[in-house]
Amino acid sequence: MNQEFSADRPISKQIEDKFQRYDFAKRVATTIIDRENEDCIVIGLYGAWGEGKTSLLNFIESELLKNENIICIKFNPWRYSDENSLLIQFFQKLAETLDSKLKTKNEQVGEILKKYGKLLNIDIPFIGNVGEAITNTGDVLDNVDLETLKSRLEKILKDTSSKIVIFIDDIDRLDKSEIHSIFRLVKLTADFSNTTYILSFDEEMVATAIGERFEQGNKKSGQNFLEKIIQVPLKIPSAQPESLKDFCFEIIDATINSNKIQLTNEEIRRFAYQFTTNILIRLDTPRLAVRYGNTLSFSMPLLYREVNIVDLMLIEALKIFYPEYYSFIKSNAELFIGSINQIFEKDSKESKQNLLNDLGQEYTSGQKAGALRLINELFPIQKDTTIHSLTDRNITDEWFKNKRIVSPKYFNKYFSYSVMKGEISDVVFQNFIDELISLDSDKVTQFLKTLLDQSTPDNVIYKLRSIEEDIDWEKSKKISKSISDISEFFPSSQKTFFLSFGAPKGQAAIFVFQLIKKHDNKEEQYQFARELLSGSSKFNFAFDLYEWLQEENGTDQKLFSDENYIELNKILLEKAINESTESSIFEKFPEHANDLFTSWFERDKNSLEKYVKKILDKNPHALLDLIKTYVPTATSTAVIGPYKTDFSEDNYKYFISLFDKFYITKIANKLFSDEELSADEVKWTRRHENKQSDINIVRQFKYWYEKDIE
Repeated sequence: MNQEFSADRPISKQIEDKFQRYDFAKRVATTIIDRENEDCIVIGLYGAWGEGKTSLLNFIESELLKNENIICIKFNPWRYSDENSLLIQFFQKLAETLDSKLKTKNEQVGEILKKYGKLLNIDIPFIGNVGEAITNTGDVLDNVDLETLKSRLEKILKDTSSKIVIFIDDIDRLDKSEIHSIFRLVKLTADFSNTTYILSFDEEMVATAIGERFEQGNKKSGQNFLEKIIQVPLKIPSAQPESLKDFCFEIIDATINSNKIQLTNEEIRRFAYQFTTNILIRLDTPRLAVRYGNTLSFSMPLLYREVNIVDLMLIEALKIFYPEYYSFIKSNAELFIGSINQIFEKDSKESKQNLLNDLGQEYTSGQKAGALRLINELFPIQKDTTIHSLTDRNITDEWFKNKRIVSPKYFNKYFSYSVMKGEISDVVFQNFIDELISLDSDKVTQFLKTLLDQSTPDNVIYKLRSIEEDIDWEKSKKISKSISDISEFFPSSQKTFFLSFGAPKGQAAIFVFQLIKKHDNKEEQYQFARELLSGSSKFNFAFDLYEWLQEENGTDQKLFSDENYIELNKILLEKAINESTESSIFEKFPEHANDLFTSWFERDKNSLEKYVKKILDKNPHALLDLIKTYVPTATSTAVIGPYKTDFSEDNYKYFISLFDKFYITKIANKLFSDEELSADEVKWTRRHENKQSDINIVRQFKYWYEKDIE
């Protein structure tokens, strides 16, 4: 992308005047040209930094130069570090200009100024380097020869009908002593006849800087001093808000167009409303508009398509127009993008509001209100007092999908201006989605592996889920197949069953299910589900996907027919058996064995019985794993990790409905002798107690067995 930066240069042509100031400049120039009084006069042009003083000086000069009797000299005072250097360079600049413009038969102006400088104890070499300057400049002001030289110079100017206009700009950039030196130069040293000085500066800044030298040492003292120096004080005409707005919008348009950024009508409306409502009130100088355009020129090429473009334009506006608020947000991210629970905690919201209220004391009440409204727009959690929970995550998912700054996964991008390590580039990701159809399966899989390696499974699946509604069927099949093939790279939660669905593996299964579910062809849905379950996916992922495929589609109709689900369950069972060849299903997949055995029992009881007997005959100790499959697991804040509770009577009845109780008892007797089982009473765990043991589980089984056969 192009980066169009403005150098904040002053303008000089009438055609460039966007703030209707040229007529003002023309009036100043005409007044100088038509003035008949030959006394030196000092005009003060007052305006704040960035308001356009230099441009106005250029306009005045442009009009003055139309008259051949006007000699314009621009003297830049902030290049010189001390008073002597400043005086030397001033007279050298004056001499060089006049010498080239006013060569007379009798005497060159440069020579007069050289003698004048010597009488001021200043050595002014007109060729070569500046010589050594002598101090005590003001001690010879009453010297007769000095007045003679001044008169001689003034006579030359009068004879040639010439007037000198000396422009001195940026006086407010000097330090206190340098500012005072300028006024000494103008009023005491170089107050030649037929000479006009136009001094440009911020009146308040200069008055404050020099005020301490006089009387009570405050700004009022400085203003009194300026009144003695400046005969004609002029304030730069204020730029009309409408003109400033148009000027700023032109800069914004140029930045957007140069970078070929496309904004929707909705985005344009949103930005225009926020800018005119909350930013325009702070736009008081053209320089602010230029600075804003420059910051957009920097940030847009770096973050285009990586973030929400309107949010970027607004947070950059906050940086330029309300910098204190911008710095506060950048340094206190947790107050604006906290967790779901933190976002709506009353204390947190009140604390943040109090901190924001303490900022921006120098702003007007209207400007401060604008800043807070803009923050509320960027961070909606700031203004929403009605929502207390986001259990469905709809709001935060929407923020993520739209790349909003309020999303925790996007916030840092807006301040780092880059895709940091661990983050996913939206440009790279979108290019992948756009080119998905043309990529073969291996390249799709490799891309996903690369994303997982460079970022995290959480970030990758969250990114995928944000676009699940926008992926067509052909793309859905490709990406679902690759996710299934590398399902082992998506970890599952080791916590509760419910929380496991929030883990990357569970979310990956939900993502694939959603892609299948939204397709409108039932037969294609089913055939693709068969392909995924029978493919190279790991059993745990396949089981999660199968569970979601059984979700009711509507109120009373499932996604597939009962016959379809039986076939899918057979495929799932076969995958479980193949992956547990070294042990058993109930050892390898204890959390899923119960579901598998229930459906297996309904289809083929004898086959299930043979499978279990084969395992237990070979390894009787596997019985403990089988029984534990039917012992409930619990969690508690009082106990670290999940734990097994009691093998209740209901658990027992369900267990023996699937498996032969006499056979199970026979295997149990191989594990523990009667003496071991009777050595202690059967124990029933109390709430929050984690004291269940293997032998006690067997005792509980035998307890119910003995009651059952009585």
